[in-house]
Amino acid sequence: MRLKGKVALIVGAGGPMGTAVSTLFAQEGAKVVLAARREEPLRELTERIKQIGGEATFVTGDALTIEGSQRMVSCAIERYGRLDILYHNIGDYAFGDKSLSETGENEWRYLIDVNLNSAFLPCRFAIPVLKQSGGGVIVFVSASTALRQRAHAGYAAAKAGLIGMTLNLARNLKPFNIRVHCLCPSGIGQLKSTDRIGLPTPNLNRSGEPEDVAYAALFLCSDEAAWLTGVVLDIDGGASLSI
Repeated sequence: MRLKGKVALIVGAGGPMGTAVSTLFAQEGAKVVLAARREEPLRELTERIKQIGGEATFVTGDALTIEGSQRMVSCAIERYGRLDILYHNIGDYAFGDKSLSETGENEWRYLIDVNLNSAFLPCRFAIPVLKQSGGGVIVFVSASTALRQRAHAGYAAAKAGLIGMTLNLARNLKPFNIRVHCLCPSGIGQLKSTDRIGLPTPNLNRSGEPEDVAYAALFLCSDEAAWLTGVVLDIDGGASLSI
């Protein structure tokens, strides 16, 4: 098992990609802490993971609040005594049909909050714990180059901000053996010939699946990638190659 003995906090575990990475990490031996705002999908996912022999617990909270983010990290410590992996999977592709000049202030703030600021507080509270554990891995989920170029400007700015945050933290956390990476997917689960923002699908003769993202995350969080940090990885079936 590639993550045996590791404790992973999955922030934003309720959606398809969060479900895929949580399940795969548990199958590979990690004890997973599932975090999101809504309890019902977390409870269901926790039970499914336990049914396949995995170890999981869940905690509800809002990553945009101090209370919610502290609760997520504290849950991992109280339940399992340590934290090795922080996986941030929160985001929303919204207002994609609006130009910047049509965008309201609240819409802009929402895009920045949900796609970028939601990473700040979980990291703020997780980094000291990762240091105490002797190191670990942080993974953000951004968006592929192709997707960012075709999305709403606020979404693109926020997801590009995650990439900048990744590279900054990767450099600054090297002395503490904390590796930081950023996955940049697009075209995941797209079944039509063209997705809703004009990206041709499928690439590589098929559409992307949440498991494609999960397997990339598994490698980067495993000891097999112990000599890697600051990786920014497009997971888009080659869509970004046509830019």
